[in-house]
Formats: sequence, structure tokens, C-alpha cells
Amino acid sequence: MLEAVAAPPTRKGPQTAGRIREAALELFSRLGFERVTMGEIAAAAGVSQATLHYHFDDKACLWRAAMLQLGAVIAEEERLLEAMADAPPEVQLRMAMKLFLRISWKHPALGRIVALEGMAGGERLAWLDAHLTGPRNRRLAEIAQAAIDSGALKPFPAPMLVITLQAASAGVINLAPMMGVSFGMDPSAPEARQAHEQMILDAILGGLLTHPTTP
Repeated sequence: MLEAVAAPPTRKGPQTAGRIREAALELFSRLGFERVTMGEIAAAAGVSQATLHYHFDDKACLWRAAMLQLGAVIAEEERLLEAMADAPPEVQLRMAMKLFLRISWKHPALGRIVALEGMAGGERLAWLDAHLTGPRNRRLAEIAQAAIDSGALKPFPAPMLVITLQAASAGVINLAPMMGVSFGMDPSAPEARQAHEQMILDAILGGLLTHPTTP
């Protein structure tokens, strides 16, 4: 700590904090909270550890700040779904999955974080549920239940249905490096992403509908 005092932090503006959050989000999503060190985050962000600690007191504080950076992503998804509130629930669910896919490709760290913390459980998962993913997931479960009640969707448990759709959607995105190694395929290429979206919406979601259609 004395060394940090002797070397005062520089570049203390919001751009630096944003760069730190971005670096932290990428590392947390790939390695998990426990395996990432503050030194690695500082190096990835191109700042000193003194500057890092100027902006964020500890790793838990930085993790929460990095996760909240994804809040705007979730909020935009919610806004677009709200605009479709009068549509039949199966149409809302299809649009929700389209948005989920496009957001997951644009922000792959979100799906990786959810997968890691969803498996680990504990305080960080509870925080994510309260501040980021929980309201969205419960809203999707309500839409799925409405589709079940209307007879449009097969009567599987709505929460299980939602998580299955999300896991199927994010699997290709999360395992893109493995697909490159195993098959020499880049699933992020435009034609591959289009095929991925069609597979999720038509093959998986369509298979859960009582009368599948392709709007």
C-alpha cells in the first residue's frame, strides 16, 4: 500500500473508469471472479494498480460496476418488449428471443457471466438476479405462461422453458472458440449468425409451439 501512495494515480477521468470496467467485464466473463486478479485487470486496462484502486476499492466493487454497465443493454431490451405489450404472447416471446440473440452476440460477456454465476450460485448470483437478469427472466416467464394459458405454447414449466431457450441461444455464442477449433467454423460470421437465429426461433422455439409458424 505504501508503494501506491508514493506513486499517485493518473488519468482519473470517467474514460479511464470505463476502460477499466470493460477490461474487467471481459476477464470476469472468461475466467470467473475468483481467478481474476486486480493486477490482471489493471494490465488489461493499461493502467497502474494505483489508478485502478483510485476508481474501485476492491474486486467485488469493480465486479458490480462492470455488471451494471450491462444494465443499459437489458433496459433497451425491456423498452422494445414493452412496445409490443399488446401483441399475442407467442409473438412477444419470439421477439424476446430475437432481441436476446442479437444482444448476446453484441455483448457476449453477458451470457458468459450468467452461465458462470448461474452454475456457481451464491451472493453474486443473487446480486445479478436483483439488479440485472432477474426482472427480465421473470417477465419472460410471464410471457411464456401467457402463451401456455392461451394454448399457443406446449405446457412445460414456464421458467424451465425460458432458461432452456436462453441456454440454447447462448451455447453457440459462449462456445464459439470451441467451434473454431473443432470445426473450423466462425459462428459470428453473418451467414452463421443468421442460421443460428433461424435454428433457435424455428427449430427450438417453433418446436414448443402447439401450432408452429414463422412470422
